[in-house]
Amino acid sequence: MALIKCKECGKEISDNTPSCPNCGYVYKKNNNLKLVVIILSSLIVLLLLILSLVLIKEKLDDDRYEDRNDTYIDDFNDNQGNGSNNNSSNNYISRSDVLDIVLKDLNINRSDVYDLSIDLENKFGKTVYDVDFNYNRFEYEYYIDAVSGEIVKSFREWD
Repeated sequence: MALIKCKECGKEISDNTPSCPNCGYVYKKNNNLKLVVIILSSLIVLLLLILSLVLIKEKLDDDRYEDRNDTYIDDFNDNQGNGSNNNSSNNYISRSDVLDIVLKDLNINRSDVYDLSIDLENKFGKTVYDVDFNYNRFEYEYYIDAVSGEIVKSFREWD
């Protein structure tokens, strides 16, 4: 409890008094300042949280990119031949074989697909080819085991 001067008569009164006992001046509690401080503090905390989440997501995306063997293929060319993409230090099947597996699974021709990309990635605890392409107004994604050629996962969504 502190003593303050009355705004009306200038006498010292308690800061908890609703009105001045000398002149009767009524003090209204002004909680607006407290409300403004609470709102601004909440907004600052929210903005810091959003910024932190954005930075964490960017860091995770950067880490995923660095962990990948970045072998993006744009406009895949069938004339590369079987085995031309094999690295002699591994037992990975060729990208051409991967494409054949996917095309056979869908029973379609190479000329029917567009926006094709084949990436070598580490997912599902193994090295897989991530095959993305569009066909007949759908976007397809296949994960093919890079060693066995087995289809690990596939799905399509409306393009």
